[in-house]
Amino acid sequence: MKKFDWRNVWKKGSLVALIAVLLLTAAQRTEAAGAKQVPLGYNDELTGIKAEINGGSLYVPLRETSQQLHLKVGGTTEKIVLEGSKHSIVIVPGKQQAISGSKTVALKTYVSAGRTMIPISLLKGTFNFGIAYDSSVPLVRITSGKQLLSLQSFVDRNRAVLKGEDRGKTEEKPQTVKPVSAKPIYLTFDDGPTAHTNELLDILQKYEAKGTFFMLGPNIASYPKSVKRLVDSGNSAGLHGMTHVKDKFYASPASALAEMKQDNEMLYKAVGVKTTLIRTPYGSKPYFKQAYRDKVLSSGFRLWDWNVDSEDWKYQTDHAKVVRSILDQIDTLEQQGTVPVVLMHDQKATLKVLPEVLKTLKSEGFTFEVIGQNTTPVNFWHDKR
Repeated sequence: MKKFDWRNVWKKGSLVALIAVLLLTAAQRTEAAGAKQVPLGYNDELTGIKAEINGGSLYVPLRETSQQLHLKVGGTTEKIVLEGSKHSIVIVPGKQQAISGSKTVALKTYVSAGRTMIPISLLKGTFNFGIAYDSSVPLVRITSGKQLLSLQSFVDRNRAVLKGEDRGKTEEKPQTVKPVSAKPIYLTFDDGPTAHTNELLDILQKYEAKGTFFMLGPNIASYPKSVKRLVDSGNSAGLHGMTHVKDKFYASPASALAEMKQDNEMLYKAVGVKTTLIRTPYGSKPYFKQAYRDKVLSSGFRLWDWNVDSEDWKYQTDHAKVVRSILDQIDTLEQQGTVPVVLMHDQKATLKVLPEVLKTLKSEGFTFEVIGQNTTPVNFWHDKR
């Protein structure tokens, strides 16, 4: 055997690089040694892949998980390219960095049993997958929006198998993991109440969700029991005017104010409450200009529009298109750090869309909030009054 000559390494200027590699490898092994394995689910399937809780965060094996999620892995060991249908990112393990376009960010990785482990949050932030974690099992689940089971149903279906994995294992000190942070979202429903309001409320109740209903005065008078139920069950009541006729509502600032005041009186007559929350017909742009806002908002009303348009009124038979559109828009806003305000309508077609939307969003950690009297308004004019 040829004797290893350290002088040749030194002459080639490689000693520093060699030491760096050895230190990095040692550090990665230390990371892996302190990790606890967790079963990984994808949509409605329990995979054989093991995620890991490490330092209070969740990690998944890069190549196994990418194959499961139909992501392409390329590049080199120094620069790993992870590519989806719309997005890609370059992972540089040696520098603990990731490169997305022109942006470079810190990304902690390590090696466990020969597998490169990446933060599961990378899959959410770059490729818009949903991530949910149930500490009672424990189990981590990745969703693409095509899952049919809620997280609870998925856990219940696989609980026996998951618990069986723990038999015969030595007692381990439990690790805590940072929970998937609660993410607020506002679901809003226009043009009600209608003959379908109670069914909408049934669906919201089933998924432990709440919504804000911007209602028309004449409809409130026609369905007062539905209004009472939605208020009593913790949903929020808002105003949508009286006529929903553009030329009448926007005839003047005074006519807009008169409709909202009359609508509020109808609400009070039905359930004994009034509200300051308003949404103007067809949204506030372009008709609800400065003069209108000064007139109406100076009377104490607060203007709300939306940033997710379901177009459920337009595609009343193409339910899959509406669901996908809603979820895609929400994913985009989440990337921007913006709280979604979703526009839907109190109508029959929405009954076919709402369950899938709620099921998916709940599995991704969203919490369904109601708009309160003091919630900072979201509107097209950025008018915070």
